[in-house]
Amino acid sequence: MNFKFLKALQELPDNDRQRLKVLALVLGLVLIWTWNIAPALKTLREAPLQLSQLELQTQSMKAMQSEAQTLQKSPRLSATDANTALRQAALEVMGNGARLSIEGNRATLTLSGVTADSLAQFLALVRTKSQALPIEAHVQKFTNSGAAAGKTAAGQELWRGALILSLPGG
Repeated sequence: MNFKFLKALQELPDNDRQRLKVLALVLGLVLIWTWNIAPALKTLREAPLQLSQLELQTQSMKAMQSEAQTLQKSPRLSATDANTALRQAALEVMGNGARLSIEGNRATLTLSGVTADSLAQFLALVRTKSQALPIEAHVQKFTNSGAAAGKTAAGQELWRGALILSLPGG
């Protein structure tokens, strides 16, 4: 079969044979571009963005590593000191928006309308000061509908529910 094709190719006039050679060359170049060169150029264009994203991830992970090492090096608190620090943090950050009850090495914080910022601040504070860790959370976000809520403005998103924290053993 190939011999018939070659024989037919040789029987073509020189102009047609030349056109077929140019067409084959163009087709070969298109295939090389599509499968080899274009993907490599795309990778070169996207590499700086990917490198910057990886650098940001690396910095974030190093910051988390540093925080974890700091927490590991901090001295262990007694149960009494942890309870005191937890109560103080709840009172300072949450005010009347939360109620804390401690039983053994577990603390339950009942939220009744606190902002996300104060909740995050509380969690960061108890993690470092009382070494308490959240082990369970049942919280819901809601929108404050009235101005009777004290410090919070109407329409502000608040959280309610319960957080269960594990305190250090002592």
